[in-house]
Amino acid sequence: MKTFRKIVCALLMLAMLVPMMSFMTSAADFTNLYDASKASCGTPATTATANPAYNANYFCSNLIEVKAGDVVTFGPVQIKQGYFLTTYDADGKQKIAKVAYADCTKVDTILPGTEIVQWTVPEGSASIRMATAQLYFDCTMITVNQPFKTADYYGAMDKAGINVDFLRPIAAKGELVNIFPKSDKVFEGRADKTNAEIAAAQYRTCPAVPVNEGDVIYFGAAALDQGYHLVLLDKNGNGTTTVQKDYMVQYDVIGNGFGIYAYRMRPGTGYVRVVAATGVYDDGIELATINQPFTAADYMKTYNITLPGQTSTSSPLSGKKMLFMGDSISYGSGDAASPFRTGRAWAGRIADLTGAITTNASVSGAKVSFQRGDDNWVYSQYVPHQNTKFDIIVMHGGVNDARHERPVGTLSEGKDEATLKKNQPSYAGGLEWIFYNVSKTNPDAKLFFIANHRLDGHDKGKAKDMSEYFNIAKAACEKWGIIFIDLYNNKELNDKLETTTTKYLPDTLHLNAAGYDIITPYIISALEAGLTAPVEPETTVAPETEAPVTEAPTVTEAPETEAPVTEAPDVTEAPAVEKQGCGSMIAGAVAVVALLGTAIVFKKKD
Repeated sequence: MKTFRKIVCALLMLAMLVPMMSFMTSAADFTNLYDASKASCGTPATTATANPAYNANYFCSNLIEVKAGDVVTFGPVQIKQGYFLTTYDADGKQKIAKVAYADCTKVDTILPGTEIVQWTVPEGSASIRMATAQLYFDCTMITVNQPFKTADYYGAMDKAGINVDFLRPIAAKGELVNIFPKSDKVFEGRADKTNAEIAAAQYRTCPAVPVNEGDVIYFGAAALDQGYHLVLLDKNGNGTTTVQKDYMVQYDVIGNGFGIYAYRMRPGTGYVRVVAATGVYDDGIELATINQPFTAADYMKTYNITLPGQTSTSSPLSGKKMLFMGDSISYGSGDAASPFRTGRAWAGRIADLTGAITTNASVSGAKVSFQRGDDNWVYSQYVPHQNTKFDIIVMHGGVNDARHERPVGTLSEGKDEATLKKNQPSYAGGLEWIFYNVSKTNPDAKLFFIANHRLDGHDKGKAKDMSEYFNIAKAACEKWGIIFIDLYNNKELNDKLETTTTKYLPDTLHLNAAGYDIITPYIISALEAGLTAPVEPETTVAPETEAPVTEAPTVTEAPETEAPVTEAPDVTEAPAVEKQGCGSMIAGAVAVVALLGTAIVFKKKD
C-alpha cells in the first residue's frame, strides 16, 4: 500500500508540474515572423501587386499569411512613419495599400515616438507585408496572436543575439569620444545627400566619419524640429541620402526644444556626417559618439550646461492642445535667441516649460479690425484650424490697430451673425467676430485674450497709449465669456520689461529673447489659473486685477513625450490569446481531483 501511495503522489506532482511548465513556456516564447534574411530594401507599391517598389527609407518584410480576426503585434515603429502594413487577398492582389498609425492600437512605448502597436486583420486579407524603418532592418518583431510588450521585445532580441542598445534608455559607459570636435575647420554650412557642401550659416557639419554596418551614432543637442541631421555616404565616400528626423530614434529629451537622437547604420554605409544646427546653446558644443550612448544629463555635464527651464510635468497645461493667434509680438519676430525657430515666442516657451502641445498661427503685421483691402487679419489665422479641436485657444491683437489708428468702435448690441459682420471694420467689431466664430466652432475650448504689454518707447500712432483698445477688449471678453489676460496694466511686468527703454524692446516694439523669458511665466500663470476659473458671458464687471505673478516653473526632468502631430490611440489591454498551457492546466486539475478521489477510496478500503 505504501508503494501505491508513493506512485499516487508522484502522479499528482507530475499532473501539476506539466501544465505549469507548459504555461510558463508559452508565455515566454514568441514566434517572430519578420525574417530579416528575406526582407528587401523597399516598400510595397501602392498598386495591385505583391512586389515591393524600391524606397530607401524602408525595409519590406516577406509575405506573412494571416486570416480575418488575427491580431498582429509589431514593433518597433515610429509613430510618424507614413504607414506600416500592406495587405493582400487570397489571389495576391493588394487589398489595403496602407495601414497607418491611426489604424492601429498602441501596446507599449519603447522610447519617445517609438512604440509597439497592434492591428486586427479585417475580412478579405490573407497576407501582409510590413514596411519597417531602415534603422530596424534586422531588429523588427512581428507576431500573430502573440501580444508582446517592450520587455518581451528586449528578451527576444537578446535571445536572437541582436544588439538593440540604441533602443534602451541606458547610461553611457566610459569616457565619451566626441566625433564632432570644436574646430575652425568644421564646415560652416550643411551637406546634402550628394555630400555637396552648401553654405548656410544656421548649420555646422562635421567631417565624414568612418562607420560600419550596425554602428549606432548618438548626437545632441539636436533641434527636434530640424528637418534632417545626418548625411550617409557609401564606402567610396559618395553621398547616398540625408536621414530625416522621423527615421531616427529620439533617444532622450534635453528640453527647450532640443534632444538626443540615435541612428543605426544600415547596410552599405561607410561614412556619416552630422548636420547640427548652430545656436543650440553655443557653437562648438555638439556631441556625437559612435556606439557610446549618452543621456541629456551626460550631455549637460560634458559642457557644464544648466538649462533655465525644463518641462514641468506638474503643470495643468501639460498635454493640452493649444492654438495661439496674434501679430508679430505673438509670433516672435524679435526672438533672436532662436533665429531659426521662428514662431517660438511665448507659445514655444510655454510648450517647453509646461509640456503643452502648441500651434502658433500668429502672423507679423496682423490686425484685429478688418477693412476693405486688408490681407492680414487675425481672424484669417483661425480659418485653417477651425475644424481642429483645441483644449485652449489664446488670442492676441491690437498693437497694429493702435499703430495704424484704426477706429476702436463699440460692441454690438446682440450676438447675431449679420450684426456682427457689419461691425468688422472697427477694433471692437473685429474682435467680436473672432470671439463669435471661435466660440461657435470650438465650444469646448477654454478661450483667452492677451492685452499686450505697454510700448512706452514706441511713437507710431496710438501705440504709446493703447488703453481705449484694451478697455473695449476687456468688455468684449466679459460679453463673450473669454478670459482676459491684462498684461497692459500689470505694473510689475512692465517695470521688469523696462518699456521706456530698448533693453528688452530693441526696436521699441518687439521683445527680444530675454523679454520673452520675462513675460512667459506671467502668461503661464494666468493660463493655469484660468483653466479652473469659471467664466460666464454677460457677467458683472470684475475689478481690474493683474495677472497672477509666480516664479518660473520648477525645473524637472523632461518627460518622455509622444510626437505632437497626432494623438495616439488610447492604450488598450492586449487581447486575450489562447495559450497552450491553459487547457493543460484545466486537464491537470481534473486529473488531480480524480487521483485524489482514487487515493481516498483506496485508503478507506485499506
